[in-house]
Amino acid sequence: MATRLPSHPSSDESLSVRVARRIAAHEGVDPTELSPPLYHSLDPDALDTLFEPISSGGPRAGCVTFSYDGKRVTVDSDGEIAIESEQHAQSR
Repeated sequence: MATRLPSHPSSDESLSVRVARRIAAHEGVDPTELSPPLYHSLDPDALDTLFEPISSGGPRAGCVTFSYDGKRVTVDSDGEIAIESEQHAQSR
């Protein structure tokens, strides 16, 4: 079963931090207690750069999906974050 959570941008919080917070909430732990750390599965700076506004200032479109500790995490350019078990994702 997928957990889809909107992650509305905050002016002082990067996308990678929002993703870490969502995964931690899904796991029921503090973001500093994520094990393994998020950076073992994904380069946080690359994620932040991927969704930076385009040169004209408009938003980027797209999504990125990565594996984290037996889960498939999908981040959409609109800020939505979906988390589902990889086993469930593969059975579809």
